Amino acid sequence: MFGTSGIRGIYGKEITEELAFGVANIFVEKELVVGRDIRKSGASLRDAVSKGVLEAGADFIDLGIVPTPTVALAAKKCRGIMITASHNPPEYNGLKLIEKGKEICKELEKKVQNDFGKRRRGDGGQYYFDCDAVDSHKNLVMSLVDGKLIAKKKPKILVDCNGAACVITPSILTDLGCRVTSVNASLDCFNRLSEPSKENITYLCDLVRKTKADFAIAHDGDGDRCVIVDDTGEVLPFDVQLAMMIENELSSKNKKIISTVEASLAIREVVEKKGGNIEITPVGSTYVGDALERTNAIFGGEPCGEYIYKDGVHVPDAVLGAAKFVEIFCKKGKFSELKKAYRQYFITREKFPVKDRYNIIKKVKKSVNIEGKIRDDDGIRVDEEDGWFLIRASGTEPIIRLTMEYKTKERLEKRKAEITKLLKGFLV
Repeated sequence: MFGTSGIRGIYGKEITEELAFGVANIFVEKELVVGRDIRKSGASLRDAVSKGVLEAGADFIDLGIVPTPTVALAAKKCRGIMITASHNPPEYNGLKLIEKGKEICKELEKKVQNDFGKRRRGDGGQYYFDCDAVDSHKNLVMSLVDGKLIAKKKPKILVDCNGAACVITPSILTDLGCRVTSVNASLDCFNRLSEPSKENITYLCDLVRKTKADFAIAHDGDGDRCVIVDDTGEVLPFDVQLAMMIENELSSKNKKIISTVEASLAIREVVEKKGGNIEITPVGSTYVGDALERTNAIFGGEPCGEYIYKDGVHVPDAVLGAAKFVEIFCKKGKFSELKKAYRQYFITREKFPVKDRYNIIKKVKKSVNIEGKIRDDDGIRVDEEDGWFLIRASGTEPIIRLTMEYKTKERLEKRKAEITKLLKGFLV
């Protein structure tokens, strides 16, 4: 039922009103706060969730269209559900289950899955609307950045929310003193594919050049990813972007950082350079959030634009991430110049569509015969002297992901040919 980040699938097949009703009915305690992104199926799923909550005799608190971190903040003292498929295409939807400000742990996921199908009935539940959740999130974000510095610099920024973050990111940055132009701010539909990948935001890169903006920010559907386009119209490499954010957060006395098995050499190098300690988890914000709380780390991040801050909510918060990048720009200058300080090796990320990804990964683990330091709690990662590769099953889509990084292009291409041949042998 659960993947790396909640329950997710194609609406009408894996994700139905019956599923939403059943999950909400057994997950709710006294009350449940609920938000959604802009997918057309979201309103119907929200209605199903509300019926499940009210039948259980609990209160349903409707936040409307808001980002996932806004729901997490509203659920600091209770439970919540975000109706979203995050960066997945429009035909997908899903449920992110939240408790006390972060996604639920794996043990609670198992309990929800085991209890699913039981029907709780009670009396007295009420339907409420919460109109203050966005303002509460704005106040938190603005308290965690240097508003005076930003107001003095007045950077010119393009913001492409293309989803739920349009209700908050442009207004926060405007209130901080930025000169903001908001694009793709519809509440009715996505104007591009939800994932803010380089391929999906080429128009934004062109727009930065045409408008001579200082930089641009792009979000995904539920506002938990933040991607930066620099002043030259180039997408800031995700690993460099994460390294930049880690360096910024390591300016505090707390030197503990959390990242995942996808962490690149650049990320590990910047942690070492700043005298920090890094703990590596499997891919997924649930793992990162749990590790951040367990170790009291200052920051946790993944090289896809997902960032969790100790003093924020403990889910990826791209709204706070956007404000932090504005602060970094105002402190240090153009991202096109800043990125030169981070060593970039040769990286490739490939996707292989499959039907039975988890069984294929089991076979791949037995077939990889390359010497190196091996980690196999999330697919298989092999670290060699001059680079590494990771083969893992996606927790959100029917694909296998291959990530590789080597210090020379020749070594990357050689390993890529070998691993691709191995994987395709299982895909026939």
